[in-house]
Amino acid sequence: MTSLAYVLRLNAASCLGFGALFMGAPGAVAGWLGQVPPPVIVWLGLGLLLNGGHLLLAARRPVPVAAEVLWFVAGDMLWWLATLGLVATGVWITTPAGTALAGLVAVGVAGMGAAQAFLLGMHRAGRTAGDHWRRIGRSWMAMPAWVKLWLTVLNAAFLAAPVFLTWEAARVVLLGYVASGPLLLAFAGVAGGLTRQMGLAHLVTFVPMLVLLLTGALMPDKTAAGFGFAIVFVTLVCLCIVLDLYDLLRWQRGDRAVIGAGWTPAA
Repeated sequence: MTSLAYVLRLNAASCLGFGALFMGAPGAVAGWLGQVPPPVIVWLGLGLLLNGGHLLLAARRPVPVAAEVLWFVAGDMLWWLATLGLVATGVWITTPAGTALAGLVAVGVAGMGAAQAFLLGMHRAGRTAGDHWRRIGRSWMAMPAWVKLWLTVLNAAFLAAPVFLTWEAARVVLLGYVASGPLLLAFAGVAGGLTRQMGLAHLVTFVPMLVLLLTGALMPDKTAAGFGFAIVFVTLVCLCIVLDLYDLLRWQRGDRAVIGAGWTPAA
């Protein structure tokens, strides 16, 4: 519990510090970020203070309560996704300094969320950190070759977006791409490997990204290569979403074993 308690306390300090700042100077914070209504800053500050207090209580428990830690992980990931969503759409967070600051905070919050998930999974399985990482690595290696090839192609398509799309479109694509990373790490950390439930990480990030692209607000460069890439990219993302939905359906029906391990993570 020692390492997990340390991360919980670090998370608590972050929540209490930003909560006090938001409650004490909502107007200044709103002005720094861009166009966030000050009342929203106040309510966020109150929520952060309450969450910080809860985190301190959880850190004092000799044995972690899984549901409680997962609650914190979910809150951290929601903060991460909300920040990237506001940056991608240009809502509220509109200044360069505000974007940079909000992004840095979101990265830290997502990191603490992923760390809490990993340490919880490690604690429940009774493993060391090194063994837990090795289990996750073996789970990845156990995936079929065609799945690895598919993921390689999908990742290459995301990384190629700045070459073929306008920066406005590529920016949203890259934000959607990085948004899923901490979620995937959290799922793998809790389970100690890859499970079909991880498809949820793609759905909550790729679907909003795809909606932005298909609304027509973000278009590729007016070249044959640009339009061709856009069609291929959207097709690949749609296929990914279909496969993830299928995995989630199988998970819901009881196929919850860790890939390559043959055992089911602790509830």
